[in-house]
Formats: sequence, structure tokens, C-alpha cells
Amino acid sequence: MYKKSTKKTCRFGRIKPKGIPALRLAAPIGLIASAIIGIALQATPIFAHNTMNAWFRALLIGACIAPATIALAWVALVDRSTLPGALPHPEHSVEFTWYDQAAKDSFHLLLAGTGLGAALTSFWLPPAVSWTLIAVFVFAALAFAVSYLIRRER
Repeated sequence: MYKKSTKKTCRFGRIKPKGIPALRLAAPIGLIASAIIGIALQATPIFAHNTMNAWFRALLIGACIAPATIALAWVALVDRSTLPGALPHPEHSVEFTWYDQAAKDSFHLLLAGTGLGAALTSFWLPPAVSWTLIAVFVFAALAFAVSYLIRRER
């Protein structure tokens, strides 16, 4: 006889196995954090203080970073065992192996690319340091992505 589980599941997990839903506590914590960050950033001297109402600027900054702060609060609060479909040991999954190998490959390629790029720019293009850093970042990101996709196809 099939018996439906009486355990109430929560789509976004809980704080502890029998605790409240994690998102219910993460949302206010993230909103408060984004408001504090918005107020702190609008008070810095990087903005011209006569261009816009300071409270409106703080509200805009807070609204822009609110999704990230809510997500960060959720990550800090949620108990992995309460997430539906979460693996008990993700470090033993195939995807983790692909990620690990891709990270190793991209790190070694980053070392070689950074060394060669720094050597070449020091002789021919000394003022282009910022462009070199951008190129190194793009190279590392592409090397990691390609390596991960190659390992996934194996």
C-alpha cells in the first residue's frame, strides 16, 4: 500500500531539519544588509553629492544588490540535507571530478599565459598593463570553460 509522506518539504530548504524555511529568514536579513550597504556606499565621496537625492541613490544601490545579499544570506542559513534533490556527498559526484580537473588545467594554463604575457608586455607594451590583466582574466575563464566541457563530454 502506497502511503504519502507526511514530511512537509520546502522548495528552498530549511534552516535545520525541522526548522523554518531558509528563505523566510534570508530575505529580511538580505534586505537589511543591502540597505546598510546602500547607505554606506551613497555616503562615500565617489559620488557627486549634488546630482541626486542621497536617499534615492541609497535605495537604488540597495535594490541593485538586494538579490545578491538575499542569496548570500540563504547560502549561509540553509541546511543542505533539507534541499529536495541535493546529493548527500557532492564531492563524490562526476560533475565535481570534471570541475576539479578543469580547475587544475586552467590554473596551469593561467600560469603559463600570465608568465608569457607579462614577459611580452614588459618589452613591447609597458603602458598596457590593464589590458594585460583583462586578457589574462578572459584567457583563464575560457580555458576553464573549454576544459570543463571537454571533460564533461568524455
